[in-house]
Formats: sequence, structure tokens, C-alpha cells
Amino acid sequence: MYYKMLIQKEIWDGWRNYRFLIVSLGIAFFAIMNPVLDKLVLPSVLRSQFPNMPSEALDAMLLTTQIESIIGYFGSVFQVGILIMVFVLSGIVAQELTDRTFVLSVSTGKKYQDLILAKLIVYGTLLVSVTTISALVNYLYTGLFFGFDLPSPIPMLRAGMLQGVFMIFVLSMLNFIGSLVKKPMTTGLVVFMVVVGLRVIGGLLDIHGFLPTGLLVEGELLTVAPSLQVILQSLIITVLSIFVLIKLTITRLNKMDITQN
Repeated sequence: MYYKMLIQKEIWDGWRNYRFLIVSLGIAFFAIMNPVLDKLVLPSVLRSQFPNMPSEALDAMLLTTQIESIIGYFGSVFQVGILIMVFVLSGIVAQELTDRTFVLSVSTGKKYQDLILAKLIVYGTLLVSVTTISALVNYLYTGLFFGFDLPSPIPMLRAGMLQGVFMIFVLSMLNFIGSLVKKPMTTGLVVFMVVVGLRVIGGLLDIHGFLPTGLLVEGELLTVAPSLQVILQSLIITVLSIFVLIKLTITRLNKMDITQN
């Protein structure tokens, strides 16, 4: 009953502040619109801009297969979808500290670990659900427009779930950084820079397997028989990172006086 009440409170806040809606639309938009843009809009724009260009040259500039369009979708989710997610959810801890709404919860006997856990359950479930469903929708849309080069939806299902787990890691960072700076915009900016930095460093040093970004990279390979060792290794590191961030967040909250600005 106690946890049910906390979870219901987070669900209500998510609906009331349109967080559920914005995050869901911010990711699902690309699942639906990327194939439309790739198949219908971009070819028309290029042909109108370069009417004398040979068809072979135009085709070389366009995405012409399902897999190419799916890779474009993954890129859009990472570049824009996560950007939307971090700024929409950057206030779930930081804003409560700024507005001092945590005071009411704590004064009624609730514990920080319970409050943080409720947030992770509600928004983590949202993120995994949205990324998984959006990946499957993108698979169907790209298949309708380009043909089903990817014979099975299983790689997309796996990729969507791995994206969701990675976003739970990002959510944990938002909670921790938010507990430090107490400013939603600053929290979102810092976390997004860290996420991009992890992706860049992992690529440059070829260490994605030792970073949470390895989940994204492995999912984007779209292989029917993936490297389970690499996925498991990155998954373990990601889960451990989430637990560490949760512990740091709770420790930080326990040490601060939330009644003071």
C-alpha cells in the first residue's frame, strides 16, 4: 500500500506535468516520421533542388533500404530523443529540491530511498515501454516503405529494450546530478554532455563494451545472433552504474538540508 501510493503519486505528477506525453511523443515521432521523410520527403526535395542530377547520383544520397532507415532512426533517438528526455525529466529531483516539495514527503515519514525508487520504477517503465514499442513500430513502417530487409523483428525488439535500459541509466544520472545542482536546466545540460561524451569516448577508444553505451552499439548492429558476451558485459556495467548512482543520490539527499535553498 505504501509503495503503491508513492507510485501513484509519481504517475499523477507525470500526467499532470505532461512528462509522459512529451517523452513518448519525442521518441515515437521518429519511429513514424523517419521512414516517411526517407522515402517520400527527401527524394522530392532533392529532385526539386537538383533537377539535372542523374538518378544514380540522387539514389546515392538517399536511404534506400530498411536497415539504412532504421539506423537513421537510432541516430535520431540518440541525438534528439535523449535530448528531449533529459530536459523533460531533469526536474523530477532537481525541481522538487528547488520548490522544496520534498519537504512535505519527508515530513510525513517517507524515506528518500523510497521516493527515488518510485521515480525510477515509474519513469523507467515508461522509457523501456516507449523505446521498445517505438522500435517495433519503426520496423513495421520501414518495412512497408522499403521492404523487409530485416527478416525478423527480434533484433529491433532487442535494440528497443537495450535503449530503454540505457535510458534508465541516464535517468539515474539525472537524479544524482539534480540532487547536486538543484537546477533542472543545468542538470539536463550536464547529463546530455556526459551521454554524448561517453558515446564519443567509447567510439574513439573502442571501449563501448565497458560502458553503458555498449548497449546502444550492440542493439544498432541488428544482428540475429548478437554477441551475448558483449551485451552481458555492458549490461552488468550499466546495472552496477545505476545502483551506484542511486546510492549516491540517496546519500546526497540524506546529508543535505532540503528546507534550505
